[in-house]
Amino acid sequence: MPHPEVLLVSVAGVTVVTLVTLAIQTYSCFLMHTVLTFHRGLLTGLSRVGGNTTMVLNPVISKLTGKLVVLASASPRRLEILTNVGLKFEVVPSWFKETLDKTLFRTPQEYAVETAKQKALEVAKRMPYKHLKTPDIVIGADTVVAVDGFILEKPVDKQDAYRMLSRLSGKVHSVFTGVAIILCHELEGQQIEYSVVDFYEETKVKFADLSEEMLWEYIHSGEPMDKAGGYGIQALGGMLVEYVHGDFLNVVGFPLNHFCKRLGDIYNTHIESPAQSIKSEPCEEKWTLVNKLSKCVENGEAGGWPDDKGDGAVPASTSRGAEHKLNLVEPQCGAYRNSEFPHRIVDLLDGFKASKTLFAASKLKVFDLLTSAEGLTAGEVAGKIAASVEGTERLLDASVSLGLLMKFKREGTVAYRNTEEANQYLVSTSELSLHGYIMHCNDLVWPLFTHLEHGVQEGCSQHLRAFGKRSDDLFQDAYYSSKEVKLRFMNAMHSIAKVTGRDVAAAFDLSQFKTACDLGGCTGAMAYEFTKAYPGLSVTVFDLPAVVEISNHFCPRNQESSRVTFVAGDFFKDDLPKADLYVLARILHDWPDEKVNVLLSKLSATCTPGCAVLLAETILDEGKPHPSQAFLQSLNMLDFLAGGVAAAISKTAVAPIERVKLLLQVQHASKQISADKQYKGIVDCIVRIPKEQGFASFWRGNLANVIRYFPTQALNFAFKDKYKQIFLGGVDKHTQFWRYFAGNLASGGAAGATSLCFVYPLDFARTRLAADVGKAGSTREFTGLGDCLVKISKSDGLRGLYQGFNVSVQGIIIYRAAYFGIYDTAKGMLPDPKNTHIVVSWMIAQTVTAVAGVVSYPFDTVRRRMMMQSGRKGADIMYTGTLDCWRKIARDEGGKAFFKGALSNVLRGMGGAFVLVLYDEFKKFV
Repeated sequence: MPHPEVLLVSVAGVTVVTLVTLAIQTYSCFLMHTVLTFHRGLLTGLSRVGGNTTMVLNPVISKLTGKLVVLASASPRRLEILTNVGLKFEVVPSWFKETLDKTLFRTPQEYAVETAKQKALEVAKRMPYKHLKTPDIVIGADTVVAVDGFILEKPVDKQDAYRMLSRLSGKVHSVFTGVAIILCHELEGQQIEYSVVDFYEETKVKFADLSEEMLWEYIHSGEPMDKAGGYGIQALGGMLVEYVHGDFLNVVGFPLNHFCKRLGDIYNTHIESPAQSIKSEPCEEKWTLVNKLSKCVENGEAGGWPDDKGDGAVPASTSRGAEHKLNLVEPQCGAYRNSEFPHRIVDLLDGFKASKTLFAASKLKVFDLLTSAEGLTAGEVAGKIAASVEGTERLLDASVSLGLLMKFKREGTVAYRNTEEANQYLVSTSELSLHGYIMHCNDLVWPLFTHLEHGVQEGCSQHLRAFGKRSDDLFQDAYYSSKEVKLRFMNAMHSIAKVTGRDVAAAFDLSQFKTACDLGGCTGAMAYEFTKAYPGLSVTVFDLPAVVEISNHFCPRNQESSRVTFVAGDFFKDDLPKADLYVLARILHDWPDEKVNVLLSKLSATCTPGCAVLLAETILDEGKPHPSQAFLQSLNMLDFLAGGVAAAISKTAVAPIERVKLLLQVQHASKQISADKQYKGIVDCIVRIPKEQGFASFWRGNLANVIRYFPTQALNFAFKDKYKQIFLGGVDKHTQFWRYFAGNLASGGAAGATSLCFVYPLDFARTRLAADVGKAGSTREFTGLGDCLVKISKSDGLRGLYQGFNVSVQGIIIYRAAYFGIYDTAKGMLPDPKNTHIVVSWMIAQTVTAVAGVVSYPFDTVRRRMMMQSGRKGADIMYTGTLDCWRKIARDEGGKAFFKGALSNVLRGMGGAFVLVLYDEFKKFV
């Protein structure tokens, strides 16, 4: 969107903009001055409100007089906060690189605490040697913003800031600041003992609904660029905030109140040295309360919870403290926990109890009862849901421990009410309610997952075991089996689409599109979010007739909906509506690859120049065991396997053979494999790979291969039919055999060559990742698919990703000509091609694949050798071009070198033959 000043070109308009900007800046400065003055008064005794409350923290700061206190942060905001309370300290910015893998931490607060700890430890370790003095105390801090399961740190550019602020718009988010206090004590022998006290503080912040104009006005101010979450609440960013619940200074960057309390714990306790362990009572673990509920379920024990000794609300823990005594030479990554106790595994063991607690509370409509601030007692809730008081109390307390409810004193009794998050997402009538999706998980997904071991063993749906009846079509037999069940499933999809729709709409600038088609759009929740974000966009929701007939049930109130229309149809069988943009949101993962190919082929045939496809899916990343949600979702997809092995799974199954073949092909052109370390053959390669690189390395490059498969197959089949119309239009295969044969060769070859143009970078990355023989870390040339594409693009540009493309086109024409041309010709000569037995079809396809692979194999060897040239400079370049590569291989290695790994290629080709037959079988029913 253009900057607002560009649109207001008149003198008066510019004057107005300028005046408004000045007014905003003046107000922001006043607000900042007022806030800091208030906190300064609170902590130094200048403010007399509340009696002794204003003086209680001052003695804590005086305890540090005469000590060398170091702040391991260059943040001007933390510097100002600590200076304002009279603390004397030095600033030594930490050199710790914030490279911790966020996916290894269960919660954002754990990540923030660990980062703060590593920052402080790095400074504490460095100062005795670099600064020639040992600090008494080092303070480290790290602030992150968390929303919708994402951790938002400082934006890298304006577009990143836009994505962050769009995600925060209209939502409540959490600001976590992790703080580590390192107490240093010099021992004999120049050793230093460190005692670490760490904690975190959480503050809830609610953003207003931000217009595009407001977003870009704020981003262009430059303020978001050095702040976690992309905003500074103490300055212009304060205009974006509706309210703050918790410590304001925590959002600014340092939880001063909590920090002073922790100092009080340290210095008001009798200690002999700064490094002596200081005990603090951490908050009770959430699993303790959940396990109490589990105990109630197992044996029906009566009895209530221990009475709360405090006054007021007791929400789920928003801060925690722990103190560790360490004797370190170097700081280490990871949480400092008792390594002898498997905390993470125990958490996983009990994880299902937390899920079922949420499911049970939702099914009993507990959250619908606890929306008011007055709340209800356990007895009152039990009466309304017709349950036992003991069981209800345990369920409520477990929900408190999970952060879903708050527990507080009310007129001498204990009462419960929703947290703000529960009011927003768990109340069935709230605008962003996930109640429908939670019920879907409880009623359908949960029973299926109880039979997961059978699903893994059999590779198919466990609907029969879970529900007592077989399901050949999960949608018709399960999700749409009755109007009530269908409505429940649509409620589930509607709730999750409403929550994620805004983020999908804001992921890219879609203002250039006038019409969109949401394939499988169900209730239209995503479509309504799109039209809300883009006033010039009209969206057609294309879904099954059974869905469309009750879509009016989900039409949003008080929203203009004329730009959202519903069209009934089956996107596998019927023509797709015309549109500029096609949206596939959580659609492809529902279907095996054969059907995905059909859908993508239809899209390819329907799209006109200028069209675009927006794909929203959970993506698995090679080499990274996270995000765990993606892999858990892949287990859920077992329920959608309709017999047979999906092509992506078969690709993964033969990936070790594929890597052996690639290594044998390119090892002579690899910088990592010296002449004396080259593999002698298939067996030697298979034996050495797990020993030298680890067993998992057999699958290097598989992610790129699986991703490449989908568009490649779709493009091949789509272009094949197009080119057949061009080359075989009006040709009689019985009377014009040779013309029919040539037409099949031409259409198959042209289809393969055309599709190659689109997917070549993925093929290139697959080769380079498979050829990477480093064991781990610095010995690896590339860390993954993205790293490979980025590094080669930076060193060689786009040309580097297309190295060997010319010879690839030559080889692909030959291979695809045989793969499609000879196969279709042979099938066409059969008496009844459509009713040919699948075994005969498979034998033909296997023979064709093997012959085509061997004939084109020398071209494949040359192209992969050329791929190995990318990233090389000067004397490292082995081949000056394709012809030089042909010549040097023949001269230096002999003609057999062109066929190294060909046997493994024939074995791998069995998967390709199987897919081709499946395509023919599928077409009989479409």
